[in-house]
Amino acid sequence: MIILGLDTTGPHCSVSIVDEACIRAHISMPMTRGHAEALAPMVTNALKSAHLSPADIDKIAVCTGPGSFTGLRVALSFAKGFALPRKLPVIGLPSLAIWAANFDPNGQKNLICISDVRRNELCWAAIFKGKLLQTPITQPANIARAAIKAFNPDHIIEDHVVDTRILAWLAADLSPVNYPAEPLYSRGPDAKLPRQTKPKAKSQHKVKRAK
Repeated sequence: MIILGLDTTGPHCSVSIVDEACIRAHISMPMTRGHAEALAPMVTNALKSAHLSPADIDKIAVCTGPGSFTGLRVALSFAKGFALPRKLPVIGLPSLAIWAANFDPNGQKNLICISDVRRNELCWAAIFKGKLLQTPITQPANIARAAIKAFNPDHIIEDHVVDTRILAWLAADLSPVNYPAEPLYSRGPDAKLPRQTKPKAKSQHKVKRAK
């Protein structure tokens, strides 16, 4: 099975192609913006480097966030567009789970993974011995730190770079039914629709017909 891993949720744009035994290609570029323009050429270059064509890909794995509202949708949109005509399964995993698997591949430790989502808020999850004990949740930093302390973890992992090689390998045995490629937003979008005004009542005056 050949798996394409994608991440645009943070300060990197990353693409990996792996199979069960080895890494076929890996490209990761630091960038704060421009993920949408960079991702497709990076996938093309990764395929060329691996001597593969799009038809060779069997599954796609994409990081679902947390991240910027625009950034995390870049890889998600690309993955779904790539997968649809080929009827490929798309697996979604949050960065917090990917960090935990990278740090503790055998699932032996009690970990807390934290993403600083700004505005004095943290998105965090508890992953104990490879199992998700606390699903990703966004809270004010002081509340989050108190809750994290109560878990008494072995290690705390904060704001690591997503390794799409790990992401792709994790996705090998996962189903999109249980791990759908849906965005993990830390908060709602800043832009809001204006309040809708009530429609004016229809005039009660009857129009006189011309005789």
